[in-house]
Amino acid sequence: MADTTPRLQLPTHTPAGGDDGSSTISPARGAEMRNFLQARLQKNRAPPLVHSWDFYHDRQDRTKSTNLSNVVPSTAQESSSNGRSDGTEEDDYASRLEQLAIIDDVRKFWNVFNNFDITRLALRDSVHLFHRGVQPIWEDPRNSRGGSWTFRVPKSQAPAFWQEICLLAIGEKLQEAVEDERKKVFRDDICGVSLGVRFNSMLVQIWNRDGGNEVGVSRLLDVVIGGLSEELKPREGSFYYKMHSEHAGFASSAVPAGSGEGSRPGTSTGASIDAVLAESGP
Repeated sequence: MADTTPRLQLPTHTPAGGDDGSSTISPARGAEMRNFLQARLQKNRAPPLVHSWDFYHDRQDRTKSTNLSNVVPSTAQESSSNGRSDGTEEDDYASRLEQLAIIDDVRKFWNVFNNFDITRLALRDSVHLFHRGVQPIWEDPRNSRGGSWTFRVPKSQAPAFWQEICLLAIGEKLQEAVEDERKKVFRDDICGVSLGVRFNSMLVQIWNRDGGNEVGVSRLLDVVIGGLSEELKPREGSFYYKMHSEHAGFASSAVPAGSGEGSRPGTSTGASIDAVLAESGP
């Protein structure tokens, strides 16, 4: 991709002019000013995030023909759209996902967050903030052996709750909770966070890669409760942890035991928070 960073084209000297025909600014002074302004531009750039994130919207009435995303799909997304094992063209969870933005710095995060009002989401719609290249689908290879904490949040508190969870995610606080430097082969990871709309509440999920990491899963809950504002802390009984493979809609036959590999995204009709919304009732 071509470099689109704004660059100032400043002259290094001023042509002769005026009554005496002499230069008014030396070449050295022009170079000094150019370097100063370039340094200011660099300083004013938004701080980058440790990870890049994809922001998705799953709208219930969307099909592939109405997907208006202008984000170039990743290889995983292309395979989910073009590589169906059964050759059918029915719309499923994966085809309804629209990638709205790629977020890799603080400014882009707030641009998205401040211009997407979750209170206007329709019933059973959902949004997802996931590590770049990871789809919010249980059978994605990065998710197939993982699970998620699910929090039922009153609609009146959902915008603030969602904001603080997203900040914990991009600020790497959630990642720190599940990391275990002693594990070298299959290391845990935060995959992303999701929000789905129910009748009287919203469900917020935090996905991690290794559902068997009991210490990390427990520590993750501690970080969430400790990191939330006092008025947003979830009450007992309003949250739970569940491995993706324990859901009825999980495509278990596509995941060989111990392989860590999932089916191609979209091959399960009940994948992700879409099925959780159905399981959870009003």
